[in-house]
Amino acid sequence: MPELIDKRIQRSKAAIKETFIKLLFNKSFDQITISEIVREANYNRGTFYANFETKEQLLDEVVQDVLNEMIEEIRKPYKTTKKVDMNELNIDKITLFKYFQENAKLYKLLLSDHIRVDFRFKMAKAIEQLFIEEYEYELEGETVVDTKWLYIYRAHGIAGLIIRWIEEDFSPPPEYMSQQTLKLMTTSTKIFYVKD
Repeated sequence: MPELIDKRIQRSKAAIKETFIKLLFNKSFDQITISEIVREANYNRGTFYANFETKEQLLDEVVQDVLNEMIEEIRKPYKTTKKVDMNELNIDKITLFKYFQENAKLYKLLLSDHIRVDFRFKMAKAIEQLFIEEYEYELEGETVVDTKWLYIYRAHGIAGLIIRWIEEDFSPPPEYMSQQTLKLMTTSTKIFYVKD
């Protein structure tokens, strides 16, 4: 019996989240009411409050779910290996940009002003946390750099690249972006010139 109740709770929670996202496509966060969410989801306020304390908590959970999916997509090419040579990584294994393109409407929504969350920052922080907690870079030659700052630099750079690509309507194609990301991860610049 507890398993049946647990599945019902999961189902109602998922339905409320899905309805909330649909409403966000047409209204800003502040315009959406809990009554409207439960009416559209065919639940009552009691069901809402059994799952979420506030509308803000609902938004936080939706954002966290999306970030967790994104992190899983980043992990995919590295799931079966311990050492990754970026120069030998198969482009076809990097599905992150395809994932963003497949979820275009959702990411455009999360980057819009319809929500009250700085999704750009949360995305960068999620990637940063992944890099710091799960990866260890092997630096070339006698390079000495505080790896914490290297992880932060790369994470925020990748997040910025993704966000800009989304803002530019997913052009160029995902395969090109995967290729460019790999090149950027293996490129270092020792000299630059100031333009006239």
